[in-house]
Amino acid sequence: MKNINVKFLFVLLVSAAFFSSCGLNKMIRDYGDNITYTSQVNPLENHGGEVAVNVNGRVSDKYFHRRAKLELTPVLKFEGGEKEMGTYILRGDRTSGQGTLVNRGADTNLSMNEKVAFEEGMLESELVIRARVYREGREDAYVNLPDRKVADGVINTSQRVDKGQDLALAPHGYEKVTTVSQSADIYFEYMRHNLNWRLPLNRDAANQQKIEDLKDFLKRQWEIQSVEVNAWASPEGEVAFNEKLSENRATAVEGYVNNLFRTLQRELGEDIERPDLKVTAKGEDFDGFMKVLNASDLRDKQAIANVINSQLAPAERERRIKDMTVIYAEIENLLAPLRRGEIVVTLFEPKKTDEEIAMFSTSDPSQLDNKELLYAATLTDDLQTQLAIYKAAQQHFPQDYRGFNNAAYVYLKMENGEEAAKELERANQLAPNTGYVLNNLGVVALWEGDYENAQSYFEAAQAQGVRVNYNIGNLMIIKGDYPAAVSSFAGRTCTYNIALAHLLAGNESAAMTNLDCAPESAQVAYLKAVIGARRENNTMVFQNLRRAVQLNPALKEEAKKDREFIRYFNVAEFQELVR
Repeated sequence: MKNINVKFLFVLLVSAAFFSSCGLNKMIRDYGDNITYTSQVNPLENHGGEVAVNVNGRVSDKYFHRRAKLELTPVLKFEGGEKEMGTYILRGDRTSGQGTLVNRGADTNLSMNEKVAFEEGMLESELVIRARVYREGREDAYVNLPDRKVADGVINTSQRVDKGQDLALAPHGYEKVTTVSQSADIYFEYMRHNLNWRLPLNRDAANQQKIEDLKDFLKRQWEIQSVEVNAWASPEGEVAFNEKLSENRATAVEGYVNNLFRTLQRELGEDIERPDLKVTAKGEDFDGFMKVLNASDLRDKQAIANVINSQLAPAERERRIKDMTVIYAEIENLLAPLRRGEIVVTLFEPKKTDEEIAMFSTSDPSQLDNKELLYAATLTDDLQTQLAIYKAAQQHFPQDYRGFNNAAYVYLKMENGEEAAKELERANQLAPNTGYVLNNLGVVALWEGDYENAQSYFEAAQAQGVRVNYNIGNLMIIKGDYPAAVSSFAGRTCTYNIALAHLLAGNESAAMTNLDCAPESAQVAYLKAVIGARRENNTMVFQNLRRAVQLNPALKEEAKKDREFIRYFNVAEFQELVR
């Protein structure tokens, strides 16, 4: 320090001697007393990857030599480098050219506004104003004035975004309860309800096969959810008659079903447990008739449909249909299949228990289908076990993107972005532009600092129906658009990142509300300490900072250089906490 002072004194003496003839020595000598600089923010702050430098200055009256020029340059100095910004020129009232004119007899105000890209070393930087003075026309004979410090370091709280983004797990598609249904029809003669197996429709090979298939379906002996019987009449008869006819047909089919179960029980040698039959008489099937009419190749079908639909009274409509059977013989072929009874059997598909699925997933994954294997991973909270199951899914079902996407999901939970990126690359090859994959690619890009691609991925995932608002909110914090971040977080509460967005948007109270209900973490405690420092609440600072470093000792090193705590750097309790 003594050597620096001696050198500076020497520079001043030489400079004073050099400039004495032109009267600039007074400006050199009185520089420290006659020009003041004030940073609008001190310490400086990183917002959206940029540090804004806004310095106001004032030049005292009668200080400035009329033929002098003074160049001022804001400079951020830090270990390993410095960033010079634009140069501002002050000039006396007997000079020409660019620059702020300084008149004698009144103070002159100036403003320096710059932005510089943030670098990590700037956390422990100093903002100084570098100055040099010379007589107009003698620029080569300038004198450097001492640097003037105006701000201490750069606060980086805006970039303290937690890695708690919303991750997208592709659905396993497994159903714990799956029902399977099978049906068969029995047909009736016109205006009859007795079973007639000689009827052509009942003798039809395809229809007989359906009945045999229904028997085989019941022989599986799966648990029965329901057995339904529904019956209809064709719509060309009288309404009341058709209602009664459909009831009788339903009763006839009900009897057939009961006999069928008795037969199957004899064949199987054991009882078949089943719920009560649900029997429904549906009346006349007018809608069914109109459907088959419209689907037919009958030449005049549109005209026939118009005539029938124009009749508002059911009785008249039925008469018209009956009349049409006289004119168009083909209509009888449309009506005959409507005179029917339907049997619908629904069974529960047998399932492995969750315990069996969990056991096979780690001991013998080949015993599981893909849905079961992916479902198994949701039965445990252990990330290593989940990862092993998804790796097994990749091995046994290599063409299914979900095993790769969901493995990436686990890696992201582990904060291993590098491995997650590898898994997602394969997932994206198998299923390009899938929303779940795109969302997770966006998270990886966010962690890597590739914010433009992160936003593109999130927006593409959103177009696929994936909810990405929370992730976009995190991105908006990093980009410095805090109102947009708060807006994206609408409807969500009680997370660290939401609290951070509110703090940066100037709503300290909302930040504390969200921190108080957020899950405890080192980051939550640290941000509470930051708020305590801003409030100059010593108890709040030390209590929360102590908890933060207990949960994550690495935060000691961060706190040491964090200018949020600059007023505590020399306080013994703070020094003890970060030691």
